[in-house]
Amino acid sequence: MNILENLKSSIKNVFANKMRALLTMLGIIIGIGSVIMIMSIGAGSQAAMNEQFESMGMGRINVSVAGNNRDISQNDLMTIKDYNALAENEDIKYIAATYSASAEIKLLDKTKTKRASLTGIYGDYQQITSPTLLYGRYIIDNDNDLAAKVAVINDTTAVNVFGAADESVIGRKISLPTYRGVQKYTVVGVLSNANAAIERQYSDQFPESVIMPIVTLQRLYGTSQVDQITVLANDSNNADSVATALTNRLDILHRTTEKYYAQNTMAMMEQINSVTSMITGFISAVAGISLVVGGIGVMNIMLVTVTERTREIGIRKSIGARRRDIRRQFMIEAVILTGVGGAIGLTLGWGGGNAIGNLIGVAPVVTVQSVLLAVLISCGIGIVFGVYPAGKAAKLDPIEALRYE
Repeated sequence: MNILENLKSSIKNVFANKMRALLTMLGIIIGIGSVIMIMSIGAGSQAAMNEQFESMGMGRINVSVAGNNRDISQNDLMTIKDYNALAENEDIKYIAATYSASAEIKLLDKTKTKRASLTGIYGDYQQITSPTLLYGRYIIDNDNDLAAKVAVINDTTAVNVFGAADESVIGRKISLPTYRGVQKYTVVGVLSNANAAIERQYSDQFPESVIMPIVTLQRLYGTSQVDQITVLANDSNNADSVATALTNRLDILHRTTEKYYAQNTMAMMEQINSVTSMITGFISAVAGISLVVGGIGVMNIMLVTVTERTREIGIRKSIGARRRDIRRQFMIEAVILTGVGGAIGLTLGWGGGNAIGNLIGVAPVVTVQSVLLAVLISCGIGIVFGVYPAGKAAKLDPIEALRYE
């Protein structure tokens, strides 16, 4: 009997009892489906995080003071002078300084306020962060030169404060109650809020966003401090050496040693991807345990099949079938069972990944490698767990098999 005839006969035998075949494949279906679903969600999450890092700018470096407050003196704090010194580095494409604070902001209902995150900016902050400007303009150098009382808000804040997020917001004033009394700032720009979907669900946990000139914010709080200096390297592959040069330069300027920390976003991305891959792999391995259970189920049903078809095996052997023909017949049947189960599991895993992805806001990614892995694993299980039943069938004595009832 050639392979084509073996295949036709195997398909007929496997699906002669459809319910038994389906129950036998169930473990494989669940195992492959779970692994594909987890891997697709993991790959999708990784792709989404990489996209966020890329939007931040590859080669972006955040420089700040290291250590806890007990180790930091007034002399260690960064200022605009440090910004100007670091800007001389020829390996830098863009550089910006920021100072952050918080205050209450008056909402549409003037009797209510909400916490607002205030960010003072200086330099190339817009070029580094690449925000989507909907209306008006961004903070410019002249705003810092004049310490102008202007602000840029996002569309979510615009709706909460003014009841709308359109051009009518430009020129209106936001009110910030502070220890110096109520301070008013003219809105000159409205940005698109990238986190709008999440903030709508958990609005109480997210502060309003206000961006203003750093000099204006520093004067409000009576400081010349800069919290962070952010740079974008000319060559992202050179980011590590640029980061080292920046911290060394700050140590020299402040006559300190290792007081400054440079965070490379590419290194962060690699670390997060590594952790994500480990977690995805671990969960997939746990889900893959059901594949072993499914394989045992396949071996069990194949042993039952050998017992049920003992007389058939005896007849085939008596008319010239060799051991390898019988072995191949049962091996093909085992592979068909696991292969079909793997295909169903692959389809269900892809569908389940899309369903869960829609719920959590992640676009699942099913790679060619994961599909091939699923196919190879399912067929491999058929081979591994089909060897013993096939061998047992091939070794049956034809005379004893013919006498079997």
